[in-house]
Amino acid sequence: MRLFRILALGLLIGSAVHADTIRLRDGKEYEGVVISDDGDSYTVLVQVTETIRDQRRILKKDILEIVKEKKDAAAFEKIENLVPTPERLRVDEYDARIERVESFLKEFPDSRLARKAAAILETLDAEREVVASGGVKFEGKLLSATERQKAAFTLDSQIVHAAIEEAIAEGRKIDALRAWDKLQEEFPTSRAYVAAVPKILPVMRVQLAAVERELEDIDERVKERLRKLELVPTKDRARAREAIEREAADYKKLVEDEREAGIRWTSLNPFEKEPLNKARSLLEAEIRRLENFDPSRVPDGDAAWAEAWATLDGEPDAGAARDALSKARNARLPAKYIEILEEKMPSK
Repeated sequence: MRLFRILALGLLIGSAVHADTIRLRDGKEYEGVVISDDGDSYTVLVQVTETIRDQRRILKKDILEIVKEKKDAAAFEKIENLVPTPERLRVDEYDARIERVESFLKEFPDSRLARKAAAILETLDAEREVVASGGVKFEGKLLSATERQKAAFTLDSQIVHAAIEEAIAEGRKIDALRAWDKLQEEFPTSRAYVAAVPKILPVMRVQLAAVERELEDIDERVKERLRKLELVPTKDRARAREAIEREAADYKKLVEDEREAGIRWTSLNPFEKEPLNKARSLLEAEIRRLENFDPSRVPDGDAAWAEAWATLDGEPDAGAARDALSKARNARLPAKYIEILEEKMPSK
């Protein structure tokens, strides 16, 4: 019973809670939490090892001091790195950070660290306001909606390019390929697109090799799973089979949803052959296409955007405005960017 009570108390207190330091007159120290005051003594839950705690009765007369854990300092450690913020945060991501800082200030309003927390909150609030208004943080700069619109085509393509690089660096090949699709669908005449080709090609080759390995072994893998299923006790076998079938159905639904959403690079499952075959065919086709990619045939969409914006943001005559818009169209800027330029055309 005593061991059960100690374990229960340990769970209640939680491993994340820091202990007080109890210093005795004989020089000994304990890391622990006072769980009861027994008159002339304390019952203390002492940290024996990293994972083991025990109860001890310590006479008050033997205690030199109890140094209370600074809970505000421990809590502040969890929010102090919320700024500087990463780039390209969404409004909801700012909201989550803001909520954490506000929770700290609510719990520790008189903390000596409250001023620092308030400064963090002020920074987050200011950045959130800019982002909520259409701005973005990119390459270390917080750009307002106006600044972002001025460089819209180039900036938006660079943001997608940065997402590709980030996914590659973190080994998220499917995410890198999906970001690549966004880049080539929305910014096919951007410099970011041209720069991304030699970066995404190695990812495609590695992914193709991985898919081919999965396909090579898939039949044996399926058979091995069936063999293991037969080793499951009879009373549990039906439930295990149902779990496999449920997992297969969930995966099929996931792939269907992804395809309906226009996602070419669907999630893969080592036990499902059809999506793997489709991935192999797609990778082979894309690799062949990009190996023959000629950047000299790509119009400079960035230059066309910059020139059109510079012209239309001034006070051009109708002829100059039409010429600028025509060059932007000839550079195959996507429709949504042409619409932005059209809105700046001088009224008749």
